[in-house]
Amino acid sequence: MSRIVELQKELQDAAMAVAHAERTLAAHPDMPSVLATLTTIQKRRDNLEEEFKAVANEMGLDVCSYRIELPDGAPATIAAMTAVLGAFQKTFTSVYDALLNGPKKTTKTSDEVLGATSFEFAYTFPGSVGVMMTLPVERMLLDGTQLEKAIATTFELMTANNPQKIEEMTERLGVAAVRQAHHWAAENAKAHFGADIAWQRDREVLREIRVQPQELRDFAITVGLLSAKEEVVLTGELTEVSLENRTFKMKADGKMFGGTFDTAISASKPAQLPKVYKATLSIRQKVVPSDEQEEITYFLLRLDPPDAPTALLADRSS
Repeated sequence: MSRIVELQKELQDAAMAVAHAERTLAAHPDMPSVLATLTTIQKRRDNLEEEFKAVANEMGLDVCSYRIELPDGAPATIAAMTAVLGAFQKTFTSVYDALLNGPKKTTKTSDEVLGATSFEFAYTFPGSVGVMMTLPVERMLLDGTQLEKAIATTFELMTANNPQKIEEMTERLGVAAVRQAHHWAAENAKAHFGADIAWQRDREVLREIRVQPQELRDFAITVGLLSAKEEVVLTGELTEVSLENRTFKMKADGKMFGGTFDTAISASKPAQLPKVYKATLSIRQKVVPSDEQEEITYFLLRLDPPDAPTALLADRSS
């Protein structure tokens, strides 16, 4: 058995011993020996934690502590705890994937990405609801690793406190990562949880955030109102136009879609039907769709002859 596995077991045993001593002290507050026992056990556990961090560092492991902060007297259900921890993991994975492969529209990720970002459970700590997790990190690159950048960006996203910042991060990362962060915030808000998360190496805290339930509610509400915007140029067949309603329909890459326009088509700029054009479109996509149905709108900015090869309409479902 490796030393780090031994330490995990010893830490769990120490946590149970601390809990037992605390219950005993509550029942017998006037017994000095009980307080002395509790103090001794807590000191041993503190020493074990320091040794764990040192051994993890020697093995090339960073550690992440996730502490769930509860309102006074509020219960912590298993469903709520697993929901927020699972959403945190998915957000981190989505951010890493976006930094590695570019902004993503869905949460589909490769096995390689999942393997690189999956936290391992280490132990729980007493006095609060929380877990310590580990993750192997390559430390040889002078400019920092992709994982370090991912955790920094994840924390930046989770603490974004205004629409402009969230919109900027949606452009950088794509809607998938922001949707996961919204889910994480919404699950915390529903359970009235706060979060104190720290990324550590050896005995040094490299990154840390602490967010309260109200901040998480505000974040979830803000993201829920936002739409991501991008400009796309594609080649497709214009099949329908209504000058009266300012609407159009096109077919590109085997897909039919429609939208609106203002000055892209007019009496002075007529369009022929059916005809292939190079279309410049402004596409808006709801970051958090209602009823899990994608909400995408297309606004036609310009039509040009298809005189140069252009990318066809991206598959909005992939």
